[in-house]
Amino acid sequence: MPNKKKTRQEKTRFSSKHIILIPIIISLITALSFTIYFLFSQSEAKFSLNAAIIDQLKIEYQNQAFIDNVTSLLEKYGFQVTYYKTARVDVYRELAKKDYGIIILRVHSALREDKSTVDLFTSERYSPYDPDKYRWERENDYMVIGELLYRPGQFYYAVTHKFIQNLEGRFSKSIIVAMGCWSLKEGCEQLAKAFVDKGAIAYIGWTNIVLINHTDTETMKLLTMLLDQNYSVSKAVSKTQNYSYIDAKTGEKIETKMRFYPAREDIANLKISDLIAETKTTLNSNFLLNYLPYDILLLATFPSKYHFWNHKNDIFLKYSICCTSNSYIKCCSIKINLSSYIKFNYRR
Repeated sequence: MPNKKKTRQEKTRFSSKHIILIPIIISLITALSFTIYFLFSQSEAKFSLNAAIIDQLKIEYQNQAFIDNVTSLLEKYGFQVTYYKTARVDVYRELAKKDYGIIILRVHSALREDKSTVDLFTSERYSPYDPDKYRWERENDYMVIGELLYRPGQFYYAVTHKFIQNLEGRFSKSIIVAMGCWSLKEGCEQLAKAFVDKGAIAYIGWTNIVLINHTDTETMKLLTMLLDQNYSVSKAVSKTQNYSYIDAKTGEKIETKMRFYPAREDIANLKISDLIAETKTTLNSNFLLNYLPYDILLLATFPSKYHFWNHKNDIFLKYSICCTSNSYIKCCSIKINLSSYIKFNYRR
């Protein structure tokens, strides 16, 4: 019996050398915790390889070839494409929460009668028999009622720049391509600014009225230049075609062209290939993603519990942190033996 007690005491006794190492271990744990937090927070801010096409024009001006060609082009460069065949209010409402890197708005847009700003049409018709629908939004300038010029008396709900400003969520360094009339009219950039203020990196649109077949053609050309030819935003936009029309009512000549916002040098030189490379580099450098087969959010970066023990002249540390997904918590238990290895084990 005395021999057994002596053995137990020797096994649990720490040497002075081991005690000196304890602060070093704590420092390593703290550094690891901050690294985990840094990698997760950085990855959330990156450009996304998801894309959306919102096709409000499908109801009257279906162009399946355009949709198919754009989808194929985006998929070729690794994007997962979501296609919305309508532009209901809820589609806009959820837009900033969906993590889209490229958003193509194939929707009508209209300049207000006082020429102060531009709004985006939805697919939802306004009816005087339902005057309370979206009443709060209309009273607070989140939405307005828009009329199609080529179909007088046909009214739709439209979302305003204030609607975009107050969306839940953030855009993932998104590039917005607004295909409608006046979508980026000079002096009426409130809509573009709202998207950029919510996290979009660039917004591309038209300065004046544009015909649907023309905007389909030039948007496809724009995306081809941005992706296949690796042009910068400025170069691609400058190589799209300008159009001239005669106003049927006034006889005035109308000229329209694509432009981008914000008109800064860094946006002018921006290339989608750089955004894609940045995203892939971030994913590859995030070593935790090599271990976790699902997306998780960091719940705690400092140890929930830890303890030391000594065995055969080696000092061991067991340290735990926990992460959470939408449906359950997953804990990461890290065992450290300073003389050999660091090993990650995960338990559900």
